[in-house]
Amino acid sequence: MRYPPISIVVPIYNVEQYLDRCMQSLVNQTYKDIEIILVNDGSTDTSASICDKYEKVDRRVQVIHKLNGGLSDARNYGLRVAKGEYVLFVDSDDYIELDACEKLCNVLKDASSNAPDLIIGIARKIHNDKVSYLIHKGSENYALLTGSEYMLKELKTESLHMAVWLNLYRNEFLKKNELDFKVGLLHEDEQFTPRVLLKAEKVLCTDIIFYNYVIRDSSITRSRDLSINGLHIIQTCYELASLYEQVDDTELKKLLNNNLVTKYLSAIKTGGLYRKKYKSSIDTKFMYSRVHSKKNLSQLLLLSCSRRLFSRLYRILSERQNS
Repeated sequence: MRYPPISIVVPIYNVEQYLDRCMQSLVNQTYKDIEIILVNDGSTDTSASICDKYEKVDRRVQVIHKLNGGLSDARNYGLRVAKGEYVLFVDSDDYIELDACEKLCNVLKDASSNAPDLIIGIARKIHNDKVSYLIHKGSENYALLTGSEYMLKELKTESLHMAVWLNLYRNEFLKKNELDFKVGLLHEDEQFTPRVLLKAEKVLCTDIIFYNYVIRDSSITRSRDLSINGLHIIQTCYELASLYEQVDDTELKKLLNNNLVTKYLSAIKTGGLYRKKYKSSIDTKFMYSRVHSKKNLSQLLLLSCSRRLFSRLYRILSERQNS
């Protein structure tokens, strides 16, 4: 069995406190045939010098210094220079298990003739002293599926995760299908992952816990005013709606559209878009035309009747969840 080389793409912006932890998890991988591409996206702290330090002592490390263009732009830079047969994305404030690449490679039985487009793993979610897991519930481990089959199974069990770092990607597959990240978009994974899965012909789901997702209260997606985050998710919903119109499978299309309603409602809640000044940004007709679950329909009806009650209920549920 031949083991493929892996490119690890790490976008970096002002993470001097966390970068060494991330880098130690990469340079000390038990699987050695890797290249580590560090894309310094215009950091203003000491992140750039930390990157250069690792490049000097490890020939597998390549550093790209660029003007700030955002997370998507940094990932695209890394993708363009990646030479590995497979690509793994790691956020610079997270870290992976030391045997992550080895375990992911071990599931490739025949990397030359039956190479999966995606290998999907499990992430450990860490927030202060709380630990949970991002797992898939609908798909059988180590069974080869199409991306559409995988989405259908995971949507049925409400366990379809969009995080880009949950997957190992075949580089040629990404390049052939021109699958990159939309620049300037927050929550870019929400737009990237469905496009990838709908193109994928071979998806291999695993039970490998390899990624450690560390939630920082100061991160981009946890800033105090999340209105821009919500508006970007709504923008993504409109873009995905056009893509989903091309899906032939009736059941999958129904579940994908309902998932758009879930995302849209979540954007309204987390972004505080139920406030009066965002009224023109909310298209309830878009949601009514795609809703299929009773849960989403009840929330949509409440939103239509009273934004105040909708927001109050959301705050009550959030407080209970965090207590």
